[in-house]
Amino acid sequence: MGLNTTILAKPREPQGKNAARRLRASGQLPAIFYGRADQSQALTLDYAEFKTAFTRSDGAKTLFTLAIEGQAPQPVLLKDAQINPLSRKVAHVDFLKIDPEKPIVVLVPMNLVGKAAGVEKGGQLQQGERDIRVSGLPDKIPASIDVDVTNLALGQTMHLSQVQLPEGLSLDKTVDLPVAVVAVPKGLKIELDEAAKAAEPVAKAAASKKTAKNVKKETVRR
Repeated sequence: MGLNTTILAKPREPQGKNAARRLRASGQLPAIFYGRADQSQALTLDYAEFKTAFTRSDGAKTLFTLAIEGQAPQPVLLKDAQINPLSRKVAHVDFLKIDPEKPIVVLVPMNLVGKAAGVEKGGQLQQGERDIRVSGLPDKIPASIDVDVTNLALGQTMHLSQVQLPEGLSLDKTVDLPVAVVAVPKGLKIELDEAAKAAEPVAKAAASKKTAKNVKKETVRR
């Protein structure tokens, strides 16, 4: 799981934005570790090592073991990561100490798997929410959750409440947002509407014939 991925860190003295810029220029990454109560500690990480740990983590990308120089390793949640809008590189990260025996709430990415039945009929699969907020013990949090859309028919929508979660996890939601929908393309919708209209006279004729037949039977019985 993610807690098996260790991130090394060194204590540092907080010295403002200019010092943070110099750290980044030298290949370091400034960070803050929030421990118990209001206690916090400024840290320095090796950017390349952090990137490797984040990329290769075999568990959730938000859970790690933080090893601060001179301190015992401890489980943490990657609470926030500031991204430079120009370089798209991580500029600063915040870690929060967690208790491995207590549930936490985190966002986990969702992967749509399988070919939806509606796609076979010309529909277009569209993904709504890309992350799902779940609650569970830290060692139960996966890197991602696969969502099977095989049975999703043309025009159907799957919501968060319909996602099958791994054992040990529960959905933590406020709104039951759509996860995936098999949209009907405009051209295909026109074809379906025209086919439905063409079928109306036939259906009405069949219904009228059936009604007349039933009336005749009732007359004979009398």
